[in-house]
Amino acid sequence: MEERNEVILKTINRLLVEDKLPKITTILGKLYPADAAEIVAHLSEEDQKKIFEVWAPDQSANTLLEMEEDDQVDIAESLSISAISEILNEMPSDDGADLIADLSEETAEKVLAAMEPEVAAGVRNLLKHGEETAGGLMNPEIVTLRKDMTAEEAIDELRRKAPGDENIYYIFVINNDNQLVGVVSLRELIITSPQTLIKEIMNPDVIHVGVETDQEEAAKIFTKYDLLALPVVDQEQKLLGIVTVDDVLDVVEEEATEDMYKLSGTMDIEESDVMKGPFVRVVRARLPWLVVALVGEVLVVGAIAEYYQHLLILLPALVIYWACMTSVGGNCSFQTSTVAVRDLAIGHIDSKTIFLRVLKEMRLALIMGLITGAALFLIASIWQRYLPLAIIVAIANVLIILSGAFTGTVVPLVFNAVGIDPAVSSSPFLALIMDAVSLFIYFYIAAQVLGRYSCL
Repeated sequence: MEERNEVILKTINRLLVEDKLPKITTILGKLYPADAAEIVAHLSEEDQKKIFEVWAPDQSANTLLEMEEDDQVDIAESLSISAISEILNEMPSDDGADLIADLSEETAEKVLAAMEPEVAAGVRNLLKHGEETAGGLMNPEIVTLRKDMTAEEAIDELRRKAPGDENIYYIFVINNDNQLVGVVSLRELIITSPQTLIKEIMNPDVIHVGVETDQEEAAKIFTKYDLLALPVVDQEQKLLGIVTVDDVLDVVEEEATEDMYKLSGTMDIEESDVMKGPFVRVVRARLPWLVVALVGEVLVVGAIAEYYQHLLILLPALVIYWACMTSVGGNCSFQTSTVAVRDLAIGHIDSKTIFLRVLKEMRLALIMGLITGAALFLIASIWQRYLPLAIIVAIANVLIILSGAFTGTVVPLVFNAVGIDPAVSSSPFLALIMDAVSLFIYFYIAAQVLGRYSCL
């Protein structure tokens, strides 16, 4: 926390002891919402409740939106219905809908009933859409223009309506049936002749998404076209609302966090944080993949080792490089799969580039395999002074790295093609596969080399 905020926090704690809540809300109201949220987050739940109960809703709403999602819910659940409903009245409908969706069903209904009817109706409409769709993400409170307006009339319309709108980066144009027909920038509107019709300066080619479009797909469109706002339409092309860039940043963070958890093999995102979730739930969230890995290693990898145990008796030094082989295979597959998952997430992989990606990954793997294989050959030759062992580890290393690169690239692509989240492919599931493949290659090469060497 910044030094200034630490001083303010100490001041607020002192004022809380003195029960001077009006002074506290005055201090917080003069801060940026993000700073106020950071300070409030360091207070006890009881003190947070006291402050939000008396704080002006137009200020407290902005601060609440800057807080962590779990903290938002905790505060909302602790407040009286009248207090939280007044705060929600001041929020954009999309943010209000997100918060209400996280409340208990009973509390949510009571809050909606206490809110202003018009605001509550907008929130209810958003709640009808999937939480992870463009419809659930959009803000329906937007300013639109008619295509038969003049520029002068349009500017007058913006003066009347835009002050309450959170976004006028682009102004979307509709026809008499409320269908999206164009977009015009504020700059174009200002510099054009006052009597010019909007339809003469608007761009009719508007990038838009359907109301049921997945939020991750909407985020990709933002990235591809460098947008600040994206209109959302229904099947009849009627404009329902817009998704703004700040909403998309939240989606990107959420999706990145989700992928990170899946990459690590954690089954539940919300309950796997040891600092937040109950201990039993954290164990339940993290344990499944560990069990899969344990059983898999014993059954699959153990079976391979047992099948080739005669080689370990013949050449015990093979054990020295056992861990090295599985480690290099798992590491290589994880590297390539992480890159593949990331590129799939941001839309950098399509059917035209799949073959080229696999080819380039294999070429890179071959180079790395030859370099590390040569190093292992020298190590084994000097350390064990046994040429067959040096040949085994060198050849096996090259083949294992090649197989790791191929598996790490192809498995996420296959998962994505069949509708499974490709991030799951980089979990311990992939590590188990590569351990088995690596050991099989290692022992198979050992059997071939030792067999040929014994015949000489």
